[in-house]
Amino acid sequence: MRCPKCGSFNDKVLDTRQSKDGTVIRRRRECLDCGYRFTTYERIEEEKIIVKKKNGTTEPFNKEKIIRGIKLAAKNRPITDTQIQNIADEIEKYLLEEGKLVVESSEIGDLVKERLKELDPITYIRFKSVYNQFSDIKDFKQTIQEIEKEEDK
Repeated sequence: MRCPKCGSFNDKVLDTRQSKDGTVIRRRRECLDCGYRFTTYERIEEEKIIVKKKNGTTEPFNKEKIIRGIKLAAKNRPITDTQIQNIADEIEKYLLEEGKLVVESSEIGDLVKERLKELDPITYIRFKSVYNQFSDIKDFKQTIQEIEKEEDK
């Protein structure tokens, strides 16, 4: 660590303490060249997911957008807030575990649809109709037929 007074890299750690919540380590250091004492803090750098939108712009991943979209589709359906939160958490966890720090918005939409299809077909159709911008009744019929074929298997 570079001394803020003389610029030397020659120092020693005098004391190390962890914060109560365990997220930060505080180190008290002394420069061996000039004797100056200073404090440094060590934190975990969280990985940030960037979402690449259809129009080419990017924005930070926002789990609340997923929750809001599912809640709209699930209105008056037997889906709990906990289930909705779990879907959003699962998607975020999946993206981080797969190392997908830049992800297309369409991939996030597909992940939401996958989970909703398993959970509640009506909510799935509602979400898909908005997400895929259904233009007429044929789109709804086609989606319903797809679901029926999968149930017959």
